[in-house]
Amino acid sequence: MRTFPALSTLLCLLFPLASPAQDTPDHPAKADRPKNQWYAPDYVVVQHAGLIGILSAGIGYDFGRHDRTNAELMYGFTPNYGFKNTTHTFTTRVYYQSHPKPLFKGFQISWIKAGAGISMTIGEQFETFFPKKYPRGYYIWPTATRILPFVGSSLGRQFPGKKRPHYGEFYGEIGTSDVMIVDKYRNKGISVPDILNLALGLRFSL
Repeated sequence: MRTFPALSTLLCLLFPLASPAQDTPDHPAKADRPKNQWYAPDYVVVQHAGLIGILSAGIGYDFGRHDRTNAELMYGFTPNYGFKNTTHTFTTRVYYQSHPKPLFKGFQISWIKAGAGISMTIGEQFETFFPKKYPRGYYIWPTATRILPFVGSSLGRQFPGKKRPHYGEFYGEIGTSDVMIVDKYRNKGISVPDILNLALGLRFSL
């Protein structure tokens, strides 16, 4: 079978790209931050847009080598003529963020931020189960559930704190959803920019 050799070659090619940055005298690797109890979040996050609500907020945890991998739990809402018709979105996101590079006056930039989330939206126009009014195969899964891949970059800096330094970060992301990707595949008239969404957010370590 050719599958295993091909997969091995692909992993060998990707491994150097995914390897963490090495320590250098001019650019030491970020040290892992002191951890609270396992259940205590490492940071808070606020985001505008991104297909998880016009405004969303939540908590996050960082882990992995130099805390470059992150997981977030977020709640977002989109108002629509009163609270009854407002949609409420609950999202779990996991992503990897590249090693920050010095930029200017203490600011650092992470050029690559890539990951995906899965969301559940509660609202009158969303179905938790497969809607019977649509033909079989019209939707891959219930309309309330979305898979949301995204890529982006972030700009941040460290701030002094009473017990330990804090880190604040502004980020931007370009993302899409599984449904939009399927729509693009089915309808050649839809352009790539039509299925992309811009999100802006802030993170602050606790």
